[in-house]
Amino acid sequence: MPILTSRVFQVRNNSQLPFYCKPLSLFVAVWLLMLAAFQLHISYTSYPDISVALILFAASLLSFLFGYVTIRAAYLSIGYVPSSYSHYQIDITKLRRFHLLMIGIIVAIMLMNWKIYGLPPLFGFIGVDTLDYFEYGSLRQILFPCILLLFVSAPLEVSLLRRACLLLFAPLCLLIYVSRGLMLIMLFQALAVFSIRTSLSKRKIYLVALSTLCCGLMLSDFIGNGRNSLGSAALLGYMQIKRVYYDWPTAYLWMASYISTPISNLCWIVRVYHYEHPSFSFLYSALPGFWTSKTLEVGDLGSDMIVDGVHTYISKYFLDFWFFGIFGINYVWGLISAYISAGDRLTRKFLPSAVLLGCLGFIFFSDFLSILYIIVELFAITIAQQYFTIGIEESPTTRSPAIAL
Repeated sequence: MPILTSRVFQVRNNSQLPFYCKPLSLFVAVWLLMLAAFQLHISYTSYPDISVALILFAASLLSFLFGYVTIRAAYLSIGYVPSSYSHYQIDITKLRRFHLLMIGIIVAIMLMNWKIYGLPPLFGFIGVDTLDYFEYGSLRQILFPCILLLFVSAPLEVSLLRRACLLLFAPLCLLIYVSRGLMLIMLFQALAVFSIRTSLSKRKIYLVALSTLCCGLMLSDFIGNGRNSLGSAALLGYMQIKRVYYDWPTAYLWMASYISTPISNLCWIVRVYHYEHPSFSFLYSALPGFWTSKTLEVGDLGSDMIVDGVHTYISKYFLDFWFFGIFGINYVWGLISAYISAGDRLTRKFLPSAVLLGCLGFIFFSDFLSILYIIVELFAITIAQQYFTIGIEESPTTRSPAIAL
């Protein structure tokens, strides 16, 4: 049986990528976005002074750069530049086997949950009595990674009809479970894959990115308003939005509040939390649900000004290791960023790179790289790309045998 392959693609140079596909640029951009949103003081609970946020930014950036330079210096000292093949193809036959496996797992788990738990949370939008999105469903730590894997790898499909069906099926599955956060991360990951592989100019890439952002905002607004019977009033009340912002479009309020509130919460934690001893509670999110221990509640953090339960990617490490945790997690992110940026590794290993960029792009909200959903996705997508990618060492005419990623 003949093997169906895609056309030959060239491994792109990092200099051709938009800023959000460059880890260092993305890290700085997300922090600047957090600080800008912080200055809006959109909520009555917003931390009043930006000085703490600026100190956290400076400490985070210095730690990140230290980790970044560590890897760069190590490569420089041994004269090593990661590189491999210059062109590649996608084995479409293997890709479709992978997609079929993902679809089978997704459908099986969703049908099982429907049988056990009844109608999914989306039906609550039309008044049906369902469990909320926190309580509904089992095996979500398998289901959600499979949905992400399907969507992020869907653009590799050569058939327009198959590709369109996959790109509609995966978001529909997350919409059924009204999972807004994973929906946004999934869109960012897919955008990263597109931006790394496309031959479009940077101007056109940024237009695609802007369109993706608008799509994400509309989906976020729809899911956020739909999963609460009070609609936008729930956002205004729960997040304690100041009246001066009531006239803003709801989509903008969702975005502004979900970017500014976590950094405000972190500032309150740094100010009021009484650190006692080291712990390893940051690992709980990487464990299966039945192993996870009870995490700290808002009341345990020492301030009623902390809302919504999210405190950026830093908070859990500060709570476990005090300021050493802040330095540690940013140093690790610096190591990771320099590692994937070295040579052509980021553009050659574009699927796992997209997952890591997705985590880095959402550090304003939480540390997604320590969440089991994303850990499973990262591990699986690294193996998957090795499975269906054919490396070509010299040029499209050379067609050397496939080599490992």
